This record gives sequence, structure tokens and C-alpha cells, in this order.
Amino acid sequence: MNEFEIKDSEIETDTAAETDKQVIPPVQSAAADKAAKQHKTFMQRNKYRIRQVCGIIVLAGLITSAALVLSKCGSDIDDASSAVKANASVSDSTSSQSETTSETTTTSSSTATSAETTTSQTTTTEETTTTEETTTEDTTTTTQQETTTTKLTTHNPKPTATSKQTVKPAPRPTGDPKIEVKNGITYVNGILIANKTYPVPASYNPGLDPNAQAAFNKMQQAAAMQGINLWICSGFRSYSYQSQLYNSYVYQDGKAAADRYSARPGYSEHQTGLAMDINYASSYFDNTPEAKWLAAHCSDYGFIIRYKAGKESSTGYMAESWHIRYLGDVSLCKSIEASGLSLEEYLGITSVYANP
Repeated sequence: MNEFEIKDSEIETDTAAETDKQVIPPVQSAAADKAAKQHKTFMQRNKYRIRQVCGIIVLAGLITSAALVLSKCGSDIDDASSAVKANASVSDSTSSQSETTSETTTTSSSTATSAETTTSQTTTTEETTTTEETTTEDTTTTTQQETTTTKLTTHNPKPTATSKQTVKPAPRPTGDPKIEVKNGITYVNGILIANKTYPVPASYNPGLDPNAQAAFNKMQQAAAMQGINLWICSGFRSYSYQSQLYNSYVYQDGKAAADRYSARPGYSEHQTGLAMDINYASSYFDNTPEAKWLAAHCSDYGFIIRYKAGKESSTGYMAESWHIRYLGDVSLCKSIEASGLSLEEYLGITSVYANP
């Protein structure tokens, strides 16, 4: 081999080596790029899940913090309520003790008068002290009950009915009734009467009495607060309207039957503007929650159930649980209700047509 051949072989060897060096790096670079690409693709696919997990962790932390704060506030409120109850009890006890002390001092000052007086006063003082202690305990219990009620009402407010004032029934009138007729209108003991014995003129057309309407509105509101729905289905009726109504009943059922449940024109309480039919003017109203509430409370607002069961012989009409009459005087209404009498029986008058 000559010198030139040796050089050529060296050149070829160097070229092959350089070629090998150039081939290896591209292979390594492609593998790294592939790995990086796969890592990036994984992150892109799961970035939303990662965010959701992080969000859930943060939300759980906030809920836990809020629960701790609310628990602390609840305990503070209970502590404050307990403190109020304790203060009320202490105040009542202090007041009762001071009253007992003053009475005991008074008794001691009067002891010097005589031995017998001292003994009787001491006994009285002991009895009074016992009574006051009992009253103090009752007052403390009432205060605690009122505090509890107030707390419950604050968290769960409900409408409550207005406390009604206790009204003592008026005494039943004695002797003969005082009957007066003014402008064709009959008044018995000052009460306007319209029944089968005492009619009103055909021209009498006052409309629904405003005081009766106002009283009904108050009664309606009180009933609604207890879940009872009341309304007026028939109020004032004119002479002509009552005539049409009565004649239709006569045509339907005959005169004798109609006279038991409908008034002839001029003899109807509805024409006075002081009578109302509530909800349904039929037997469907009987024994309903509304009928029971009306019977129990209408006297508190100046009304009476005008035609009660078992009173047809005195009133002239069948029982009507829906028909109320406004008298205005709550004490009078209470008295009539307590007596169990009809208005005719209470006043000592009749209700009979002159021409049956």
C-alpha cells in the first residue's frame, strides 16, 4: 500500500466516524421530544381535574370555618339567654325579699301594743311571707316561660291573635220588656227588633250598618289569624229583594215550608242592615270549623247566633248556624250566650205572624 492509499483509507475512516456522530444525536433528540410531548399532553388532559380537586379542597375549608363560627355564635346566644333568665330570677327574689322585710318591720313596730296583737300579727306575717314566696316562685316561672316563648317566636314567627279582654255578662232584664215604636221601627229595651211579630216599613232602606261592617272586619281578621276564613254571603236586603226571594221559596216549597226558613218581605232582619249570613246560607255550613269558630267567638265582637237549634218555637225559624245579628254591646251578647236563650226568650217577646 502506498502513501496515497493510506491517506484515503484514513479519510474514509474519519468520514464514517463523523457520520456516526451525526446520526446518534438526532435519535436521542427525537426521544426527548417525544417524552416532553407526552408529559405536556398529560398535563393538558388533567388540568381541569386538578383545578376541580383544588376547588373542592378550598370549599371544604370554607365550610368548616363557617360551621365553627356558627357554632360559636349559637353558644354565645344560649349563654346570653341564660344570663337574662338568671337576672330576672334574681330581680324577682330581691323584690320579694325587700317587701317581706318591710312588712316584718311594720309588724315589729306594732308588737309593743299588746301581746295578743303581737301574736296575731306575727301569724299574719308568716302567712303573708309564705304567700309572697309562692308568688315569687310563680312569677319567676312565668318570666322564664315568657322568655322561652319570645325566643321561639324570634326563630319561628307566627301570627298570634290579639288578647281579648274579659267581659262580664250583663244581667238579664227583669219585668215586662220596654217596647217603643219610632218611625215604624220597633225597639225592645233599646234593641231594634224585626221578626214575625214586629215588622219594619217597606220604605226602610238603611243599607248595611257601618258599625256592623267594622265589627265583622275585626272578627274576620281574628279568624284568619287562626286559619279560619269568613266572608259575608248575604248582608243587607231591601224590601223588594226579600219579596222576590220569599216568593221564589213559596213557589218552590209552599208557603208553610217557606215560612220556616225565610222571612216575608218587611219581616226580615236583613232589611235592618244588622244581620249577615256567613259563608254559606245552607246546612252545609253546619259543624264546619268556620261554624264552630263563629259560634264560639262572634259574641266577642258584638254578634249573636240569631237562630239556634231547638229555638224554632220562640224565633219562628229553623236553626241557622250561619245567620248572625249585630247588637254592638259585647256584654249583652255574652249574657245572651251564657243564658242559652234566644233573643226573643231573653227579651220576653214573641215571633208569630198575625196572619199565618
